[in-house]
Amino acid sequence: MALYLTRVTPAHQQVTVEWTPPDGDLVRRVAQYRLEVRLRAETSAPAQCLLRGSRQRSAKVTGLPNHADYALRIVALDAEGKVVATSAERLATPGWVPGTVIDYLHREDTAFAEWGRYIGSPSIARLPDGALVASHDLFGPGPQTFTRLFRSEDEGRRWRWLTDLVPAFWGKLFVHQGALYLLATRTEYGDLLLHRSMNGGATWKGPAVIAPGRYHKAPVPVIEHRGSLWTCVELQTGGWPEGFQSVACSIPLGADPMQPGSWTVSEPLAYDPTWLPEGWEVARKDQGFLEGNAVVALDGRLLNLLRYNTLPYANKAIVLEIAEDGRSQRFERVIDFPGGMTKFTIMRHPETGVYWSLVNPVTLPGKPNMRSVLSLSSSTDLLNWTLHGDILRDDSPWAVRHTGFQYVDWLFDGDDLLAACRMGFNGARNFHDANHLTFHRIADFAKGARSVTAAAP
Repeated sequence: MALYLTRVTPAHQQVTVEWTPPDGDLVRRVAQYRLEVRLRAETSAPAQCLLRGSRQRSAKVTGLPNHADYALRIVALDAEGKVVATSAERLATPGWVPGTVIDYLHREDTAFAEWGRYIGSPSIARLPDGALVASHDLFGPGPQTFTRLFRSEDEGRRWRWLTDLVPAFWGKLFVHQGALYLLATRTEYGDLLLHRSMNGGATWKGPAVIAPGRYHKAPVPVIEHRGSLWTCVELQTGGWPEGFQSVACSIPLGADPMQPGSWTVSEPLAYDPTWLPEGWEVARKDQGFLEGNAVVALDGRLLNLLRYNTLPYANKAIVLEIAEDGRSQRFERVIDFPGGMTKFTIMRHPETGVYWSLVNPVTLPGKPNMRSVLSLSSSTDLLNWTLHGDILRDDSPWAVRHTGFQYVDWLFDGDDLLAACRMGFNGARNFHDANHLTFHRIADFAKGARSVTAAAP
């Protein structure tokens, strides 16, 4: 590694950069760093900001007009002002973004082009030492097997890059018996893998191959029930959406998760078009399920609630029951579920027993794929859901096409919810191909949602 810009995070009229020093003997020669910033459209010499001190690892440049593209790089200099190392240029577009930006990737930034171009699969967890960790993968052209990890030690106000992990895609962070795990796939539709870290995500062991095959998954919950850990994935046997089959995975709490033989992987359950609600006319190629949530029902049964693709309709979810031995599933019902067209996470509050979710309800007729509204919902019985208001929404004319508050992973934190969001905003290629990973604290969530419109303050 030479000189590496690990993070570039734009905000209102500013951009912050973070870097790692050059390795080997080069680092001993560094006396100072220089941040170079230029308008991407201009060919003139960049503005230069001298950052004194060889120990500096981040810098912020302010006073930048919003919505303009900038190119930035860091140059390491020796005591005589000679160049020791130069980073690759990174791109950023300043602008107001709701929440705190954890990571960002400009739609034309080629820094990670060998892995992917867009931010996906947000995940968040709290470590035993109280710190927060978050992760995302990169998707788009490339092998899609690369995950980035970040850490915050001040409740999400500031984040720093932790490490990059390969191979890992569609990962979910969770803590079990003091260790941090990432359950992922090897690549898009690849082996189901598990990585483990004993030092809060700084370094990783593995991966262990839990199940070989063409698996799909998302950052959905890993929960404890009946003395085991449980989660749900899918097996890909054909095209989206009809070619995906639901799979439940479990392991006894006392077993070593890194031992594949300790896991139970259920028989895949294929989607059945007879489950389609009566009176709905949906082409077979537009029916299917994905990204199921393992969740305990009021009567103690373990259910799997899945995103239900029903173009041109929306706002339904499929409910499956997972057998007690974890080896099979069966269809139970279809329920009304605002936001059921897009990935969601459902969890039950440990004290009140109420089920909560952050969802993308379809609020505009004829726009079943919209993700420009993020809402808080709850249920007392897991089957009947109530929307409590919007957390984020963009009502601009271009929102349905270019804004996505999506794939939100979250956790309970006392009276608050802490969430990580895959956000397409302020220059994203489109709503789906996100350019931000953002952090959000939803204070006093049980008292109702507080809308944050996607407009500059």
